[in-house]
Amino acid sequence: MEAVMRRILKDYQGQAEIRDGMESGMRRLFENPYRKELGALLGRDKLPLEEAQRIVFFPRLSDMEVYVTAFKLDTPVATKRKEQLMKFKLLSVFYTLHRLDGGLMERFMHFGGLGALVSLLGEERGLGEENRVIQSQAMELLTDFLEPQMQMLQPAAGRQAHLQHQIFHCLRSAAFWQNLSQILLEPGEVFPRSFASSIRLMAGSIGWLAGVQVQAPETAEAKLEVQNAAAAVQQVMPKLQPELRGLAEDLIEELSRVPAIRSDPLCGEALEKVRRSIFNEAAQQREDAAHAWQALKLLGNEAFGAGQLWPAEAIYRLALEEGESVLPDPEASVLASNRALVLLKAGHFAEAAAAAARALQWDLRNAKAAFRQAQALLELGSDPSAALLAAQKAAELAPSDAKVAELLQRAHAACPATTSSLDGLD
Repeated sequence: MEAVMRRILKDYQGQAEIRDGMESGMRRLFENPYRKELGALLGRDKLPLEEAQRIVFFPRLSDMEVYVTAFKLDTPVATKRKEQLMKFKLLSVFYTLHRLDGGLMERFMHFGGLGALVSLLGEERGLGEENRVIQSQAMELLTDFLEPQMQMLQPAAGRQAHLQHQIFHCLRSAAFWQNLSQILLEPGEVFPRSFASSIRLMAGSIGWLAGVQVQAPETAEAKLEVQNAAAAVQQVMPKLQPELRGLAEDLIEELSRVPAIRSDPLCGEALEKVRRSIFNEAAQQREDAAHAWQALKLLGNEAFGAGQLWPAEAIYRLALEEGESVLPDPEASVLASNRALVLLKAGHFAEAAAAAARALQWDLRNAKAAFRQAQALLELGSDPSAALLAAQKAAELAPSDAKVAELLQRAHAACPATTSSLDGLD
C-alpha cells in the first residue's frame, strides 16, 4: 500500500492541504474498503478485508468488471447513499491510479466501461460540488479512452474489433447523447470547460460513426436524442468561446440531418467467438496472472528506487506468487534476484542468499543473482567456501565487471587456500 500511495500522491507535491486530504482519504478507504457493498456487486456476502483491498487498490484484469458494474449502479442519494459513496470512491482510485495501467483500461473497455462512464455523466443532479467532480472525471476518462480509438477508422479484427464494437454501442446509445445534451443545457459550466468538452466529444463521435460502412440509425430513441443534441448545441451557442463556434455550427448541421452511421464492427457469430476468447475463465486466469507479475514488478522497482525496501520486498514476493503459473523462468529469476538485492540492502543476508539461490535455479546465467548470492554469503561469513564458489560463478558470467572482480578478491581473502598433498596417507 505504501508503494501505491506514493504513486497516488506523486502529482500532489507542493499542494500540502490537497495532498494531505487525498492521503487521509485513501488510507481510510484502505482500512474500510466497502466490503459489504463490493460483495453485493459480486453476488456474495461481505468480502474478506484483503480481497476488498485488492479490488480497490491492486485490481486484477478481471476485477475491471466490478468497476463497470459499480459505475452503472443507480444510486439515489436518498436510498442508496452507501452504494453511491462506494461508487464515487472507486472512481476516485480509478481516475487517480488505475487509468495509468493500459492493460486494466483495455479490459475495462472490453467489459463495457465506456457505457459505464456515460452513466456517470448523467449522475443524479443536486449533489453540488460532488456531482461536478464526478462528471468532470467521467468526461476526461471517456475522452481519453475514445480519442485513440477514433483514429482507427478502418475495420479491425479480433480484440481490436471488440473494442470498436464497444465504442459503437456507446456512441449510438441514447444515454450518450442525452447526457451530453443535458450538460450543454445547464445555465453555466458544470465543471471546467464542460461545454467545450461536450461539443468536441459530440463532433468526434459523429465523425467516427459516419465511418466507412454506412447504414441507417437502428432505433427511434437514438434518432430522437441526436436531434435533441442539435437543439442543445444551438441553445449553448451564445455561451461558447469564439474558437468553438465554427465547430458547433458544423456539428449542428451534422446532427440536424440525423446522420447515417457505420455498421457494427463486430456482430453475430464473429462477436461471440471473440467474446469467448476474451472472457472464458481459463484465459482470464492466465491473463490475470501475466498482468499481475508485470504490474507488480514495475511497482516493486518504483518502491525500491524510492528507498521503500520492505514494500519492494513484499511486492517482488507477491509477483512471484501471483505469476507463478505463467512466469517465464528468466523473468522469475529477475524477480527473485531483485528481492535478493532488497534483502541485502535491509541487512537480511541469509534470506538474501536464499533468494539469490532461487533465482539461479530459474536461470543459471543470471550474473546479478550469482553476484548477490556471493555478497550475502560473504556478509554471513559462516561458509566462506560457498561464498567463493558463488563469486567464481559470478566472475564466469560477468568476467569484465569490476565489481565482480573486487568481490572475487574478497571471497579469496575470506577463504585462504588450504594445502593438501597427494602423496600423504589417506
